[in-house]
Amino acid sequence: MKKVVIVGGGIAGLATAYYLQTRARATNAPIEYQLIESAPTFGGKIVSARADGFVVEGGPDSFIAQKPAALELCRALGLGDQLIGTNDAARKVFVWSRGQLRPMPAGMNLIVPTRITPFLTSSLVSWGGKLRMGLELFIPPRRDDGDESLAHFVRRRLGAEALDKIAEPMIAGIYVADAEDLSLQSTFPRFLEMEKKYGSLIRGMRQQPRPPQNGKAATSMFMTLRDGLQELVEALLDQLDHDALLLNRRVVALRRDAGAYHIALNDGAAIRADAVVFATPAYVSAELLQAIAPELASALRAIGYVSTATVSLGFRRAELSHSLEGFGFVVPSSERRKITACTWSSTKFNHRAPDGYALVRGFIGGAHAEALMEQDDAALVQTVRDELRAMMGITATPVLTKVFRWHKANPQYAVGHQARVTAIERLAAQQTGLYLAGAAYHGVGIPDCIADGARVAAQLLKLEEP
Repeated sequence: MKKVVIVGGGIAGLATAYYLQTRARATNAPIEYQLIESAPTFGGKIVSARADGFVVEGGPDSFIAQKPAALELCRALGLGDQLIGTNDAARKVFVWSRGQLRPMPAGMNLIVPTRITPFLTSSLVSWGGKLRMGLELFIPPRRDDGDESLAHFVRRRLGAEALDKIAEPMIAGIYVADAEDLSLQSTFPRFLEMEKKYGSLIRGMRQQPRPPQNGKAATSMFMTLRDGLQELVEALLDQLDHDALLLNRRVVALRRDAGAYHIALNDGAAIRADAVVFATPAYVSAELLQAIAPELASALRAIGYVSTATVSLGFRRAELSHSLEGFGFVVPSSERRKITACTWSSTKFNHRAPDGYALVRGFIGGAHAEALMEQDDAALVQTVRDELRAMMGITATPVLTKVFRWHKANPQYAVGHQARVTAIERLAAQQTGLYLAGAAYHGVGIPDCIADGARVAAQLLKLEEP
């Protein structure tokens, strides 16, 4: 019987355990596993607080449906009837610019305008900026295939104003990263491919398949679960072997001897394993691997991380003068505000606030303002309230406040990330029975992490193939 130890009980570690267990049982493979998590709960950043009719997401509030791994897993776990999409009839995103919230022009596909009239009549971008974006049709494509930053790419193709008011708050905001450092190749390779194939992003977008004639897609672009994404974690835990799950246990040392790994825990326990999966942040994995694979540890440390916090506030709807008609707003870093974005959660999704109430969520920290999230909870709440008062006119006292901190929890995909990961995986492959999974490598979203866990589980099962 082969023994696998999975270190890290976030969604990547849980997915690794689930697919390893499911496929091993289906094929009668002689493999057992143990999943070790240092925190008091499994799930990592997937945390849903349910209180007084509110459903508050501490980390991600949804996952992208175009990447199938999360949808498929939810359905396999029997959660299909709990899946809900965004309220697309209310789909509108605003940008804080020049002292007010300005709507993103209808028809924007991330950074590319696909409809002329809404773009031309928008107050978000100046006439000079619009002209510069229109000239994208005539800018020749770059000929080499090297990586470049989001900032460099957008300035080159669409101009500085498009970067400042659209790309930086929208795309860099997803990764809580500095647009000057963010690798386009590892985050939105589609743009590079479109430039290469069509010679223009605008031209390329026009060539994409049109949505169904009735305007309704089979699923929304973003999906979640009715009672919060923690339902996914809970469903996974229900399926896993409870005797294989260790909470509040931390790996403190790792050594390899006589063809096996020997893992020491903080409670004095020792575990022998034939294979180890590190589904932990890259810097945590680096510390544990330093003794047996120093070159790999050094490569892992090259992946940076930043800290963020989310502050969710529940209000009586009647006390808000703002309409909350939309999904929320993003804030360019050039505006020097103390929040980077705000989601109007109870508009974006149903079942997030009881009747007569509203739920909004502010984001603090990230690459440009990490220090702000180090304030205590009361100060964080006050910071968000002050910002909402200034930006949305909200003066009401919240009936609910929830603060979640994510210290060094957001991996940074800096330029050259793909080459960096290739080197890391080459070094890891030199260590027999050693595997890496999680948000640091092939994508930060929930589907990416689930797919990574499935990939590693498949590799582990190959150990048992004749």
